[in-house]
Amino acid sequence: MTTEFTYAIQPSYLAELSVHCSVFSPDFAAAKSIAESQAQDEATDQNIWKIPLGGKPMLWMCVYYNDPANKPFENPGDDGDLLAYTSEEVI
Repeated sequence: MTTEFTYAIQPSYLAELSVHCSVFSPDFAAAKSIAESQAQDEATDQNIWKIPLGGKPMLWMCVYYNDPANKPFENPGDDGDLLAYTSEEVI
C-alpha cells in the first residue's frame, strides 16, 4: 500500500512549492503539527500546501513563527480599565 501525500510544508520565503525543500504529510493535522514545530525550530514562517491528487498545488495555510522576544509589555499595576480614571489622569 502506498501513501498519497496530500499536504506539503515548506518555509514561506519560497514562493512556489518545491519538491526538494518540502516535508510531505498525509493529513492536515500532521501537516499543522510539523509546520508549528518547524516554525519554532527554524525561526521562520511556514506554508502548508494542499496537493490535490490530480491538480495544481495550492497554498492552504501559513503558520507564523512565534518569537519569544516579541511579547507585549505588561504593566503589573495597570488593571486595563480606562473608564475608572478621569480625563486629567489619562492625559
